[in-house]
Amino acid sequence: MSLFPKTYKTKNDQSITIRQAVSDDAEKLLKLKIAYLKNTESLPLFVNEYTNDIDQESEMIKRYQSEKNSMILVAVFKDEIIGNIDLTGSWRKKMQHTAVIGMGIDMKWQNLGIGTLLLQNIIDWAEENQILKSIWLEVYANNVSGVALYRKLGFEKCGILPNFFLEKGVFVDKIIMHKEVA
Repeated sequence: MSLFPKTYKTKNDQSITIRQAVSDDAEKLLKLKIAYLKNTESLPLFVNEYTNDIDQESEMIKRYQSEKNSMILVAVFKDEIIGNIDLTGSWRKKMQHTAVIGMGIDMKWQNLGIGTLLLQNIIDWAEENQILKSIWLEVYANNVSGVALYRKLGFEKCGILPNFFLEKGVFVDKIIMHKEVA
């Protein structure tokens, strides 16, 4: 099941490619993650908590490639990785039909449709996957644009955990959303 690579035009008329990550992407992917973790108020991880080095990032990519219910995609502009999305399938037999989504976009490339493209591509892959039946994500309740994007692509709110995140001294609710893909 190979749906990639695919090329798209962004809202600012730039050509980007979405493709499956390969182990050679490790250094650029790590650089991207560190950059967006430094500047985010909508991801539940501080930059100093992401401790992968290049070798560990490469091994993580290889793990995603080897798991039948997991996928990691990157958005690439002129050989630079500007966004990523991962779909992490459960290793537990009773839950292997489920997978959780994580995504990040370079700050300079946000609000240009890249998140929509990454998310739609991971949904398309999940719908073709023979194992997956349900994909889900968690989002800060105050991330209005994120919630709107997920709703637009068919995710439904299925729960709220009050005061789940502590962001700059303020508690923020967590919304859990899911989409059936079978």
